[in-house]
Amino acid sequence: MKQYLNVTPEEKVIGLGSSIVYGNRTEWCGATWRPLELSLMRSRQFFYYDEAETLPVIVFFCGGGFTNVDHNVWMPELAWFAKRGYAVVSVHYSVTARTRFPMQLEDAKLAIRYLRAHREELRLDTDRMIAMGESAGGYLCGLVGLTGKDGTHDVGEYPEYSSEVSGVVSFYPVTDAGLFAKELEKNGEPLIPPDMGSYPGLAGLVSEKTPPFMLLHGTADSQVPVSQSELLYEALAAQGVRAELYIVEGAEHADAHFFQPEMKERILAFMDSVVKAGD
Repeated sequence: MKQYLNVTPEEKVIGLGSSIVYGNRTEWCGATWRPLELSLMRSRQFFYYDEAETLPVIVFFCGGGFTNVDHNVWMPELAWFAKRGYAVVSVHYSVTARTRFPMQLEDAKLAIRYLRAHREELRLDTDRMIAMGESAGGYLCGLVGLTGKDGTHDVGEYPEYSSEVSGVVSFYPVTDAGLFAKELEKNGEPLIPPDMGSYPGLAGLVSEKTPPFMLLHGTADSQVPVSQSELLYEALAAQGVRAELYIVEGAEHADAHFFQPEMKERILAFMDSVVKAGD
């Protein structure tokens, strides 16, 4: 069969750039270097520089219990947001098997500064940036949001750029690592990573300058209790910070509930209200 079709290109075509090195870490007593990588997903219009639009940015941090991370694991689901006008950057950060806190946070902030330093060539609107993450990455993106204005742990390259973000979206995060560690020890579970109990609690870092937060947690979460998100939500509300907490009935940790169209629409509406409010 031969047939001519008249197709109107209404939907964005998304491209993925992977293995982009945003920094390096020394290992083996300074004898070798380990590259730090991120992936960038955005409309393929980017490749035609004269036509490329400058997009607001989601900076995503995957979970992995602070001990492992595959920064591309959620990219298929995050493509939904790229189709709707966001550049999505997923960051590989150091994990505890190779580093100790706060190196994870230093990596996260370095990635954000890298994006600001390269915003022109990547066509990114880094004045409109959302930190997003799940589980351990949810804790990390919360730390990014809470420490961006004061420059805490901004070390390494691109010191002239800020690591501040406009808002935070955090899925089923640990928010009080000390309390969480005590619960694990009380239940006879191993503390992994071993220094987790010393990680700072997010609630104590909240101030009137904290950017808007969206928190999502399931009632059936067997890994991180929903009370962890409730602790942070209460601290945000007490300081008058805009905060939205969605508790999903019957949802487990990293469950499919969180990535249904209904939930994505809620997240998109929150992000748009934060980064596109003046449009």
